[in-house]
Amino acid sequence: MTSVSYFILNELLWNFIGNLLFTLAHPIPMMPAVCFRMDGVVGYFLKTEMQRSIFFIAILIAVFNCGLAFVTTFLFRYVTIAYSNFISQINRAWCYLCCIIAHLIASLLVALLFHFWWVPSSEYPLLSDLPKDTQSMVCYRPVGIELTVVCSFYFAWFACDILFSLLFAGLSIRELRIQSKHMEKKTLSMQRQVLKNLLITAGMSAFVGVLPLIIIIFYVYNNHFPFARAIVSGSLVITLNFGTLYAGLVLVRFKAYREALLNLIRSARNALQVLLGLSKMSNNVSMNTIF
Repeated sequence: MTSVSYFILNELLWNFIGNLLFTLAHPIPMMPAVCFRMDGVVGYFLKTEMQRSIFFIAILIAVFNCGLAFVTTFLFRYVTIAYSNFISQINRAWCYLCCIIAHLIASLLVALLFHFWWVPSSEYPLLSDLPKDTQSMVCYRPVGIELTVVCSFYFAWFACDILFSLLFAGLSIRELRIQSKHMEKKTLSMQRQVLKNLLITAGMSAFVGVLPLIIIIFYVYNNHFPFARAIVSGSLVITLNFGTLYAGLVLVRFKAYREALLNLIRSARNALQVLLGLSKMSNNVSMNTIF
């Protein structure tokens, strides 16, 4: 469970980074133009379109890596069940290093593709779609091979996230059934419970996290569809609340996380009580000194 916890924390970390960057930038879709206005505090500090493009790419890197994090969780779960003897003989640091390398490769690929898609607003091919005020905006090519390549990559990435997560989950279930005769009853029960919890959290993630992202890219590709801006904005709101829902579900499903949170709350409460007690003693000493 300890090793799985690191992978779940990896998922939560990427989601937190994405939410934080999005909150600072607060990009607003400007359909029918394939542009986003940086309406947050970052928009006042990023003066050039290139800077805004880099910041927007950072948000996208966090989104794509969050999806990859779910795949690595199920992959690690399968490997630890199917090849437990081999895994026990190697340093777990190598597993974490492989995940770091995978995230670095994914980040580089996303950065290159979305930079390839980016276009300065002055060179935007459909000028009639642009709003009069293009300040604090970042734009992407609304037509052409760049749009097709990026949207295809986007769809393929999240489809593969779901497919490989299901594949490794299915393989894990199969391995548990094969090895059930050789496992202790307690170990088998624990493994099944962890896998069940991962499937439940991943299912919620696919519905609340991935589905809105698919809707967003569909309307980005078909940016002249009716209500495109409203639908993209609504989907962004759902996606931004995914992290809160996911964290809550993790606390509900995983006892270790609940206990850690309760211990943290108790520690904070005890520290607060100590501080209040010291403050009260200090006030009493001051009053006695005065009188």
